[in-house]
Amino acid sequence: MGFSVSASFALLFTVTLISFAIMYTALDNTYSYVFDAIEDHANTIIITKSSQLYVSLYDYTTQLNVSVYDVTFNITNGGTTLSPSRWNFVYDGRLTSSNIDIENKQYLIPGDSLLLTVLNVPKTTDTHALVVITETGCNLKFKWRWVWLNQTAGTGTVEVINSAWYCPMEG
Repeated sequence: MGFSVSASFALLFTVTLISFAIMYTALDNTYSYVFDAIEDHANTIIITKSSQLYVSLYDYTTQLNVSVYDVTFNITNGGTTLSPSRWNFVYDGRLTSSNIDIENKQYLIPGDSLLLTVLNVPKTTDTHALVVITETGCNLKFKWRWVWLNQTAGTGTVEVINSAWYCPMEG
């Protein structure tokens, strides 16, 4: 007619064991993922706090009969290893990479430098700004301008006004 009490108990016991095994596996995987995420977050914080870029040198190229110049900045890494291929650039308030030529390096290790060139900058006395945003969220911002030495002769030079390194604060 139906199951006996012992058969019902055996079935319930088996189902309970299987559900606990499934629940244990799910909890164990969840704990592993949460622990890995906490560890990754801690590593990111360490990288962020120990990263630093700065402008070590700069130079420019131009010709007398043109109204633009190219300025090249030597960016030096004074902190942890960074990945230039993952950087973004804000040039004069616009997120862009079209006027930016950066040396092709997979990694920028501590103490190493790379060349970053801003192309076709107009020869005006306007202040220009470039923000280099790294993969950690930290950014190097620097400003420069064209200074006329003899405007009638078409000669001038580039002057870097300031540069600063910023990292996001954790709340």
